[in-house]
Amino acid sequence: MSRLTKAQLKAFDEWLFEYCDCEKKIAIRKLELQSKENSDKNIGGSRSGAISKPTESIAVKWADDERIKSLESFQSAVKATLAQLDDELTRVFELRWGRGSLNTWEEIAEKIQTSTKGIYRKRQRILEIFADKMGK
Repeated sequence: MSRLTKAQLKAFDEWLFEYCDCEKKIAIRKLELQSKENSDKNIGGSRSGAISKPTESIAVKWADDERIKSLESFQSAVKATLAQLDDELTRVFELRWGRGSLNTWEEIAEKIQTSTKGIYRKRQRILEIFADKMGK
């Protein structure tokens, strides 16, 4: 695992804030694709020769959608990262990127009773694991 640059650390840090909304974004995208499916394609009013299987058609669209694939890949990388973290790093993750969290690194250091330097080492470790899971 190679060391991340400061810019990469910052980018991954910002990216992880989107984890809480990932499930919602996937659901919204699926609804968007489903509503597009329900629009009338038969403008001429005559029967088409195709057999209509709307459920299968929607499932295929979901499976082929690049945005859904990207969100699911991100979500699985975060879950894999969380599975690899110990209890202390998991707590740091939740304090920083958990739902509704607005903690700075200094506030997190104070909450878990560690030094500022120590919390930045923990941050680096979490982000390196995440980067590895993302294939970076």
